[in-house]
This record gives sequence, C-alpha cells and structure tokens, in this order.
Amino acid sequence: MRIIETTMARVLVVEDEPNIGAIIVFKLEREGHTVTWVTEATRVAAAAVSFRPDLVLLDSTLPDGDAFLLLQRLVPSNLVVMLTEFRDAAAPERARRAGTAATVEKPFKPAQLAQLVAQLAPVAST
Repeated sequence: MRIIETTMARVLVVEDEPNIGAIIVFKLEREGHTVTWVTEATRVAAAAVSFRPDLVLLDSTLPDGDAFLLLQRLVPSNLVVMLTEFRDAAAPERARRAGTAATVEKPFKPAQLAQLVAQLAPVAST
C-alpha cells in the first residue's frame, strides 16, 4: 500500500483590515493551508520572496500603497486573486486585465473564498 501525503496551498494574504484578515487566515488554516498574512503594501514583495506562495489574496484597497502596482509585480510569478470592494465597480475588470486568476467582491463568504483557493492553488503530492 502506498500512502500519499498532500500539502495544501501556501497562501499569502494581503489585507489591511484586521477583522477580514483574521477571518481569511482562520478559514484557510482550518482547511489545511499554510498562510502568511501581511497588512502593509511595503511588506508584500519581501513576503512573496521569502514565503514563496502558491496563491496570493490581494486586497484592492491598501492605505499605504497601490494594490494594482503590486499586482503588476506579482502576476508574472504568482497566481493572484484580488479582493475588491463592492463600491468600486471598475476594480474587477481592471484586475482581470492585469492578469488576476480571479476576483472576489467584498463582502464574501469565507467558505466560498476557501473553495476558490482550493480550486486555484496547486496541491503538492509526495
């Protein structure tokens, strides 16, 4: 008999709102993912290099930086899902044009976000 272990996704969460970030981290870790959470745009590049995520969940409205500039830097080497605000109707299309794998409008259900992560992020087997 061969036993196969699976490692769930490594997810980098970029979210400045403490309540939203905590909910995302809790749900994804509960689903078995390894999660790193950063709250500042200035820390995203270093976190992406050191953590090597399978997927990045990127808030579209960061108070200390332009999320769309971050998106341009992340997309060539990272799978990115942008979390957009419901009152910003242009953000989802702008994010898609910039190369996101998907967009999720806030407010969202944590279970739906976890399902999307499971669909998009690669699952490594040993």
